[in-house]
Amino acid sequence: MVANSFETLKKVIEDNSEADHFFRAVHEWGVVAVEEDPLQEGECVCGQQDLRYMYTIQNRHNGRTLEYIGSTCVEHFESSELNLQITTFRGLFDLRKKIIAGERIFLEADFSRDILRWLYEAGAFPANRFNNNNGENDYLFLLDMFNKHIKDNITQPQQRKIWGLLNYTVKPFVSNHPALG
Repeated sequence: MVANSFETLKKVIEDNSEADHFFRAVHEWGVVAVEEDPLQEGECVCGQQDLRYMYTIQNRHNGRTLEYIGSTCVEHFESSELNLQITTFRGLFDLRKKIIAGERIFLEADFSRDILRWLYEAGAFPANRFNNNNGENDYLFLLDMFNKHIKDNITQPQQRKIWGLLNYTVKPFVSNHPALG
């Protein structure tokens, strides 16, 4: 990114934030959506062109949104939280692509703790009779299965439950979520 682009980014962030200094203002922002432009014709708010992955960010204090921010500009925020959000949204986006392509998804290969947490916080696990009317139970179950260090310790009933949650709960939620695509 050229210096002018960084100055443009700073101005856009400062103009749309409550804080008046860039490095304070960046902490007001979070990622709310990601899109892919396969032709790489996307443009960042800084003016950088040829973006493939374009992120929408929203200010937590005033609700303003900015479309689009490229991953290079996100690095200028120097925010580990925002970098984690970018990684999580990119993982969710890749998961959605696999689902739409009809590919099989696997808990250990296609998910992370952060993706599971995002799914839970976004409402992917509704209360139902299978989780004792508490969606958090499904989230905690998948998290526990994800955290098992020896996958051979997962029983057949647990494998069936994982398969059911991924195919009947996660797949429809991810494939239809407006923030992922």
